[in-house]
Amino acid sequence: MQGVNLIRTVLTGGKGYTGLHVLRALLDARHHVTAVLRSPEKLGPIARHPQLTVVEMDLEDDARIAAVLPGHDVCVHTAIIWGDPGDEFEMRDTAVAAKLFEAAGNAGLTRCLYLSSVAVHRPFAGEMSEDNGFSATDLYGATKAAGELVLRAACAKHKMTGVVVRPGPVVGLPAFAGGSFRSDNRVAAMVAAAAEGRAIEVVRDDGRQFSDVSTVTKAVRLLTTAADPHPAYICVDRNIITWERIARLVLECLNSRSEVRVLPRNTPEPTPRFRTERIERLIGGPLDATEALLAHIRYLARISGT
Repeated sequence: MQGVNLIRTVLTGGKGYTGLHVLRALLDARHHVTAVLRSPEKLGPIARHPQLTVVEMDLEDDARIAAVLPGHDVCVHTAIIWGDPGDEFEMRDTAVAAKLFEAAGNAGLTRCLYLSSVAVHRPFAGEMSEDNGFSATDLYGATKAAGELVLRAACAKHKMTGVVVRPGPVVGLPAFAGGSFRSDNRVAAMVAAAAEGRAIEVVRDDGRQFSDVSTVTKAVRLLTTAADPHPAYICVDRNIITWERIARLVLECLNSRSEVRVLPRNTPEPTPRFRTERIERLIGGPLDATEALLAHIRYLARISGT
């Protein structure tokens, strides 16, 4: 691969919540980035960066994708194809990923990164790691698992390096004021309940390992050039943040008088968790999304008018 100053990277999904953070991080790392997207106006101030080339197009336009890729070193695929019920978006998303990675191999790229999800491990149980096989139980997880498989196939065929990053629920601020933003549904529901004075129900000791959007971004940036990377990285905090703690943080941030009702846990099994040694070696220490979660909650409250 060329020196870091000369890395030419194709990025999909660069207008999305995580994608905008990835785009900015790659540009800050002196990559020359070609962002393939349908709505360039959503790039905000990043659109003016001198090392950025914007190609306005639909990812389902196979011929144009194939024409964009030659001359690049790395492809970072963060986009996902969404659709209405009955629109077969999951099949379209997998087809886009398969054709993109195949075209990257044909164009001579040396590395492809895919932003997947820990959803490929559902149903969560016990202690999980990158070495566990897929067990997706919903369309989103199955779609991400399919994307990982077509990446592996293209990399095996074309001798490319393929790397997958699997975040959990991603939290943090938008890349810039007014930039794209997404939230875990349960966190958003807690903020709405607190704003309306409704009770928030949680199960004792139940929780998740979250992902700070800046940490996910750092992992992607590092993996564009890392020597001999692993094929997959679960990118979540070492520690579980319980839903009870999140609910109380929400009440504190919103100065709400809502009640937190803690329901008994119906299983003796411990809360499922992911092992994090691999991502910690890459990043250089344990991950902690607590501050990002607080900022995320405050931002949700602000945009909802509370």
